[in-house]
Amino acid sequence: MAVVPVVGAGLLILALLLAGWGWRFAWWGLLGLAALVLLGSPWWPRGPELVEDRVGLLADAERERLSDYHALLRADHGIDYRVVIGRELGDLDRFAVDHFRRHELGAGGDAGRGLLLVLDVAANEVRLEVGHGLEAVFVDAFVAYVEARQMTEFFAVGRVADGILASTELIVAQAETAEGEVLPALAGSGGAGARMPARLGEGATAADEAQVAIGDGATPHDVLAAYRRAMQQRNDNPELVIYGRETRRMLADWVMTPAQMDNMARSLAGCPVARELIAADARRVVLLAPLAERRCPPYFFVREGGAWRLDLAGMMQAVRFGRDNRWRLEVGALGPYGFGFEGMALDANGYPVVP
Repeated sequence: MAVVPVVGAGLLILALLLAGWGWRFAWWGLLGLAALVLLGSPWWPRGPELVEDRVGLLADAERERLSDYHALLRADHGIDYRVVIGRELGDLDRFAVDHFRRHELGAGGDAGRGLLLVLDVAANEVRLEVGHGLEAVFVDAFVAYVEARQMTEFFAVGRVADGILASTELIVAQAETAEGEVLPALAGSGGAGARMPARLGEGATAADEAQVAIGDGATPHDVLAAYRRAMQQRNDNPELVIYGRETRRMLADWVMTPAQMDNMARSLAGCPVARELIAADARRVVLLAPLAERRCPPYFFVREGGAWRLDLAGMMQAVRFGRDNRWRLEVGALGPYGFGFEGMALDANGYPVVP
């Protein structure tokens, strides 16, 4: 119970009585005191804490950002996703199951659609626990893949919040592929999921030094095809000849995980180019997929050193993705690529309006 507010309320009531206000006004003070007592009581129900950081590993802004994103995950997909970061939590499998059941993650209307991420900084271990209602969507192999190929890649370079958020994006994508499927309506967790070393502070793995083959006179289409091949091969070399100068500079400090490269390769395979738009000075090109393909973003190219280069840095400034992975434009950040979107109808948030 919060002692200071309760004492303060009691003194307020006494002051009102001494001042001659009487019980008529002091009554409101009594009601306030009762509310404070209840709110300070351990039996008073509280809303669940989506991100519980017991060791102060996350900054306040990072914790709030994760909480907001996980609240949207529940609103959009009915998935109750919590995070616990602690120290010396004991057996992580047992802790996860006990915490899951004690706090009834995904219970009630969510029919066991709960996820719990537990990170023990002392043991340097991480576990993602999956509720019964989601076991058909997030099988153990998928969970292990997300942890090993996405999450811990960020943990290794000290970016814990980014690792959790990037993994949540993969979880959202997986959930959307299963929308409409009939899943077992069981509450609780039976231990499904995966546990592995968290790799906290381990340091980044050495970047690939392999180059990609690209012929003289390669078109933007050829460059995009070479980029897809590089992603299929999980080639994270930031100095690929297909990248523009600004892109190379950006990627030098970038975390490019195997999961991100796999996802990019799949995206490129399913995104046919419908239009090629060329700037008036013929130094820039935008390749556009059909607008109905809402998850296929435009790709920017710049001509440097007599060859076409992929301008991922320009794309990062101008192209954003919503929580449903649909792309939109930051019109003010298009810069020299504005020519590619002239006449395109956009809604108030920058999403293309499909005719």
